[in-house]
Amino acid sequence: MFTRLIELVPLRIIGVMARRKRILNVKEGLAQSSFNLKLDVPKRKTKNSVIVATIGLVGSGKSSVAQELARHIGATIIRGDDIRVELRKNGSGYERAWVIAENVAIGVAECGGNVILDSDFVDAKKRASVRERARRAGTHLFFVRTTCDFDVMSQRIRENDPGEFFNLATSNSTAKDKGRDVKFREMDRRKPLHYRWINEGGGKWVLKKFPFAIFAEIDTTDFDSWKHKVEQYSKRLIAN
Repeated sequence: MFTRLIELVPLRIIGVMARRKRILNVKEGLAQSSFNLKLDVPKRKTKNSVIVATIGLVGSGKSSVAQELARHIGATIIRGDDIRVELRKNGSGYERAWVIAENVAIGVAECGGNVILDSDFVDAKKRASVRERARRAGTHLFFVRTTCDFDVMSQRIRENDPGEFFNLATSNSTAKDKGRDVKFREMDRRKPLHYRWINEGGGKWVLKKFPFAIFAEIDTTDFDSWKHKVEQYSKRLIAN
């Protein structure tokens, strides 16, 4: 119910609420500056500047879809995990990682570039905030949802490099590849935000229907299939 109500709150009210939480402290500001210096801003291929925000679990293919989509439309990828790494290096918490992501995204968009926010925008307040800022910047915002078979997601977590953020995360695991254990923990923690449990046929998780517009929903289970879908949706964005 709360999620549905947040989607109906006027953007000007969301803006007032969010602006109070967007003030960065010194350490967060340094992390933002460091992240900005590493940005790659390619020439956009779309008619108008766009921001694409991803929604999906760990292992669902958000980063792969973001990379493929960026290649087609000419976009800067802003990864939430990379921002958290910079915050960690500067001795700061992660509470306002989303603020830095927004700040950088809007900065790129105002310079005429495209942006893909590679993070999980399942949180209603996070969506509302970026929606309000995109509107103020005169930039089109689209949400792309990635899904995947659970066994395939688990396989990816087992076989792929967890990345710097997860590899250096705090964990009681004594495994050399404890980053994978952390990713499994994160997937399990966030699963109820994306799925609901139904007691049918022994019980199973089914995707939730969100109360807001999704531009594209991409199942990344099959490699060839999802790449083709990304290409199709890219054409729509280019013509936007």
